[in-house]
Amino acid sequence: MRFLFFRKIRHWRSADKQRRKLKKGAMTLISAFLFFVFSTLGMSMLYISQIYIKLSAYKKNSILLDYASENGIKQGFNQLVNLLSEASFPSILTPEETNELKEDALNSGKKILEKLLGPEIPLNNSATWEKLSWETSTLFFLKTIEEKDDYFKAVYKAEIRSEGMIKNFKPKRESTLESTMEILVGNLSLPKIPLLIDKKLNQEQGENYMEKNKIEILPSDENSLPPQINFSEEKLLPQEANSQLNKALKIKIFYPQNLSTARLRTALGLEETSEPVPEGVYLIKDDLGLGGIYVQGDLEEMVLALEGDFQVISFLTQHGCWVLKFSPSKSKTIFSSPTEKHFYDFIPLGIIIVNGEIRSLGGGIVDSSGQVILVKEEEIPSILHGVNMTIISSDKINLSSHLIQQGLKWKEGIPYLKDSNSQLIIFATGKDFLEGSEREGKIVVDRNSPKEIKVQASLTASGKGFSVEGEGKTVHILGSLQASDYTSNKNKLKITFDDRVLEENSLLQNAPQTTKPVLLLSSFKPMEWKEF
Repeated sequence: MRFLFFRKIRHWRSADKQRRKLKKGAMTLISAFLFFVFSTLGMSMLYISQIYIKLSAYKKNSILLDYASENGIKQGFNQLVNLLSEASFPSILTPEETNELKEDALNSGKKILEKLLGPEIPLNNSATWEKLSWETSTLFFLKTIEEKDDYFKAVYKAEIRSEGMIKNFKPKRESTLESTMEILVGNLSLPKIPLLIDKKLNQEQGENYMEKNKIEILPSDENSLPPQINFSEEKLLPQEANSQLNKALKIKIFYPQNLSTARLRTALGLEETSEPVPEGVYLIKDDLGLGGIYVQGDLEEMVLALEGDFQVISFLTQHGCWVLKFSPSKSKTIFSSPTEKHFYDFIPLGIIIVNGEIRSLGGGIVDSSGQVILVKEEEIPSILHGVNMTIISSDKINLSSHLIQQGLKWKEGIPYLKDSNSQLIIFATGKDFLEGSEREGKIVVDRNSPKEIKVQASLTASGKGFSVEGEGKTVHILGSLQASDYTSNKNKLKITFDDRVLEENSLLQNAPQTTKPVLLLSSFKPMEWKEF
């Protein structure tokens, strides 16, 4: 029994030793495994760190490439804007040049662009800054061409392409900026030109003109070009209004001398004799309907006002007062003279011809008695929604109060015209319609007008120009101004261009036109920026 017991004890000790040996091998295996795991993690972290460093470097270079490409776009855009700003607008053309440009544009040529920017088209540029560099090219493509009676409009796409690069870095970054350019060629309606002084000045005189005369042109949302004043090398303002006379009188005349006294009397409904036309206000009419208004002689006062759905115009002369009321929505017209009143189921053409001076023109109200009263200080809308009116005088026109259209809104001192679909054109020709003799042909902001007067109209003064009388005035023109000259008398002039006239030709049916064909960049606007 002892032997067996001894053998049993001996066997137990041997198993214990084996277990101890097995335990020693497990620890070594675990240690090796842990070493492998931590080594792998360490190597992975080193590898990931290297990847992260490379990604960070790539991201940094990618951002730098964006900067380089963006700098190229900005440089190309500034180059194009500077070239367009330095160009002389409007550029006067001969009829032969106009036809040549038209034919070339119809054949997708680029002579218009060469006339505008010079012969170096496309425009190329490059620059370097530290490790960054970029190359820029500006290409032009004709999008559309639209033909009108007296001019045509060519719309081009200007595509600025930029390639950004980094020294010792192979990848590149490309970007493009697309802009549109609208170019008008031909005899243009003058309201399409925001500010034109019809005289030739040298460069120094032109640069100082706006500052000297306290002129400010507010920038437009529809045009990226900086607003500027335009001067003409040759006379562009007409001193005749033949097309407007044709429409208003419902007759055909091609030259001023064709309008004889006898013919005018017939158009006015008077007996055809050689006697002078009696002074007064005449509503033109025939079997087909109503024409315009013709005034023979000076007007002491002309007042525009609103009365419900009716546009009201009062004409005060030395011989009495005439009142015209018409409603486009109701197709009704009431014309009152000092002695009688007439009713029509038509509305007149929006053309008023005054062969004389308008000594006071402004907006007003219709009081409870039906009398039309001029209002000076209060800003009252006086031009009915949807009415297009052209007032033409052979002599001087004095602006006495505000002239504002329905739908005009002011926000923080800035006018918004989008809700207004009316138009007012005021034109002083400087030449008698019958005799052809020289008249003053001047538009004047009266010294007794409001200190801050607002005129929502396109003004053209072909005779002795435009002037502001009095002291400490600020004149806001919401439209455009074209004049043979301008006298500020140290008053301020602020012009907000009416962009609607560039697209809505219906607003300019009776507007005066340039006497010669011109080339005019009417709009330049960036449209889309892309990165590749």
